[in-house]
Amino acid sequence: MATIRTSHRLVPLVAVVFATSLLAGLALADRGAAAKVKATVLGQTATTPRPTCPTPQAPDAAAEKSCQAMGRVTGFQISADGTRNPFKVRRPGTIVAWSVDVSRPSKEEQDFFETALSKSGPPTARLSVLKRKEDGPYKLVKQSPVVQMHSSLGSRPVVTLADPLRVRKGMIVALTTTSWLSNLADFGASDSDVWRASREEGQCTQEEDLLNRSRPQQKVGGTRSYGCTYEGARLLYWAYLVPKG
Repeated sequence: MATIRTSHRLVPLVAVVFATSLLAGLALADRGAAAKVKATVLGQTATTPRPTCPTPQAPDAAAEKSCQAMGRVTGFQISADGTRNPFKVRRPGTIVAWSVDVSRPSKEEQDFFETALSKSGPPTARLSVLKRKEDGPYKLVKQSPVVQMHSSLGSRPVVTLADPLRVRKGMIVALTTTSWLSNLADFGASDSDVWRASREEGQCTQEEDLLNRSRPQQKVGGTRSYGCTYEGARLLYWAYLVPKG
């Protein structure tokens, strides 16, 4: 089972953009738990924007402040705050925990995400480890269990893995949601922030593609093309890697 300890906070919100994944064998704890381990934090940068939700109620609110979320997809940051490949494993080791910063969409926005994405249900998340093949596609090497994130909305929980994930140099640590997850930052992100999604090329922006065709990568050993990149946006998640030796 998973236990949750989070310090809730209210965060500003942003317009609905679909871009876009924790339970058995996991424990959710505060950031102090993971900090006790001498780990490298993949995805850590000097500055970090906040996730964008809920949408401001002001009639003149800028479009970029609309609530946004990952939607049924696996994704990873390829550039963040000027750092290239922040989720690429530089040294072999073990991922012992991970964290995600999730905003709290309004009740109406939550209902929208849960129903518009082919009735996908409440927010979820899991960690995915990818290895890029020589011809371009990414192979799913391993993944953590899915965790329900509804009780963590408006907070930044740390998920401690009961079964840590061993990773090798060159692998990519991605985030998967089987439904939706409000950890996407658009307003406040840098133009150099870019993330890549497990969607087919040409199915990156149209509403029909995002709502009905987008699928996360979940078959271990299977490969998937990551044909969509999104600029000026940040997926807010981190992985705690304990280097080997």
